[in-house]
Amino acid sequence: MIWIADTLAGWNILTRKNRQVMVERDYIMRLLQDFFAMIAKLVRLKVEEPDVTKVQERFNEMYRQFFRNQAEHFYEMDKEDILNELSREELSETEQNAMIQMLSELLYQDGLIKKDKTEKCMLLEKSLFLMRYLEHFSKTYSWDREQKMSDITKILTEY
Repeated sequence: MIWIADTLAGWNILTRKNRQVMVERDYIMRLLQDFFAMIAKLVRLKVEEPDVTKVQERFNEMYRQFFRNQAEHFYEMDKEDILNELSREELSETEQNAMIQMLSELLYQDGLIKKDKTEKCMLLEKSLFLMRYLEHFSKTYSWDREQKMSDITKILTEY
C-alpha cells in the first residue's frame, strides 16, 4: 500500500510539473505570436511609410515593451554582453531562447532600416551572433532563421 501511495504522490507531482511546463509553453507561444505580429506590422509600415523616424519610434517602443530597455542599450552593448543579459538564471532555457529569438529578429529588422552603414552592420552582426547561438543551442530547427542568417551574411560581405 505504501508503494501505491508513493507512486500516486509521484504522479501528482509529475502532473503538476507538466501543467507548469504547459502553462509556460503556452505563455511563451503567446508572447512570440504577439511579438511577431508586431514585427509584421512594422515590416508593412517600413514599406508604406517614407518617414523612417516614425518607423524607428515604433522599433524603440518594441525594445521598451519586450525588453524593458531603450534601443540604445542594445546598440551600445557587445553581442556577448547581450547574450549574457538574456541568459539570466531566473529564466528557463525555453524562455531564454524565446527572448534571444525575439531580440535577434528585432535587431535584424532594425538593422535593415538603418541608412548609416556602420550602424546597420553593427545591428546585423549582433542579430547574426544571436541567431548562430540559437542555431547551435536551440532544440528547434528554423528554416526562416537559416535564410535570415544567409541574408545577413550576404549584406555584411557587401559592406
